Amino acid sequence: MYYICSEQMRYAKMYNMNPFLTKTYKGEEYFFDRVKETEKLLDAIRSERNLTLFSDRRLGKTSLIQHVFSQLDTRKYHPLYIDLFASNSLVQFAQKVTEVVYKSKVIKENLFFKILGRIGASLSFDEHSGMPKIELNFINRQKIIKGLPELFDHLKKSKRQIIIAFDEFQELAGYEEDKAEAYVRTIMQDCPEITFIFSGSKKSLMKEMFASSNRPFFQSTQMMELHEIDKDIYANEIFSVLENCNKSYDKNVIFRILEETYCHTGFSQMVLSRVYSEAGEKIDNEVYEMIWEDILEENKSVSREQEFLLPKLQWKVLIAIAKEEFVKAPLSRVFADKHGLSASSSVARAVKALLDKGLIIESRGLGLRVYNVFVLKNLQKLY
Repeated sequence: MYYICSEQMRYAKMYNMNPFLTKTYKGEEYFFDRVKETEKLLDAIRSERNLTLFSDRRLGKTSLIQHVFSQLDTRKYHPLYIDLFASNSLVQFAQKVTEVVYKSKVIKENLFFKILGRIGASLSFDEHSGMPKIELNFINRQKIIKGLPELFDHLKKSKRQIIIAFDEFQELAGYEEDKAEAYVRTIMQDCPEITFIFSGSKKSLMKEMFASSNRPFFQSTQMMELHEIDKDIYANEIFSVLENCNKSYDKNVIFRILEETYCHTGFSQMVLSRVYSEAGEKIDNEVYEMIWEDILEENKSVSREQEFLLPKLQWKVLIAIAKEEFVKAPLSRVFADKHGLSASSSVARAVKALLDKGLIIESRGLGLRVYNVFVLKNLQKLY
């Protein structure tokens, strides 16, 4: 199902707005499919079940969370979205949490400032943007860490049900503090009134955090993996959008875009956005091929620089996987012999390193592939 209304589309056409978004969520009118996933998340929220959402990067986890939040009755629910990207300590975790809570106004301001004072924090305003910014006294790390549970204690007393979505939650595994996961898990256990969504883009690490018996979050949530949108569903919704925008198109070109980008949402949307804005009156094969070559050319230097950034064996394995497109048995003798690779144990270490760096991913049922579609296609052409 594609959520789009004629009034919104008239607005988009009036202001030449591109309906194929590549960045932030801008409402259900521009949100593709994810009907089952939306209902699954909503059911977890209504049933007060904590949920772990994971997938590869650029498959739409953040947009899905924001879409689900937009469906909630704000008289009953108060959703909070907290992005943990680039955080590396519990102090930074506390800073991100307190900033979001302050902006949400879920806790009365006078009480909030008292809590800030008790954890050694203060509020200031960015001199350029004027936006509020929480400043923590890093000297009093223990004071901050011990005081943060008080903030959650007040959140759980809210008249509306608090829903907290932590994005890029796998960052927690790399925090400076040895027991950061256990600390946050304890806070969650003490707040059964709050529903938590833990979202992450490093699948193997998220699975390890929530499915390994020696980790604090072991089997503590419902698990949900986000996959690519079905090609036929995706294509039919694209057709509807283009027709609503009075844009002529060749159906085969749309299917070709989805096939070339493997329906990997971030890459598919990028190509669709470029084709839509640059095609003129009709999206045909000639226009598509011109834009596709432009995109690959723009990403050529990114593709080539991997040779100088990676150890030799990792680079050879990356090229081998790109040439094959998908690899189900990267440790097989056949794969190694075909691409002149060394012993399987060395290849295994190289594969793990490439997975950890996010340069390759595991595609459901197909095997390993190079993550960045444009880099993959360039590597196939250049090497």
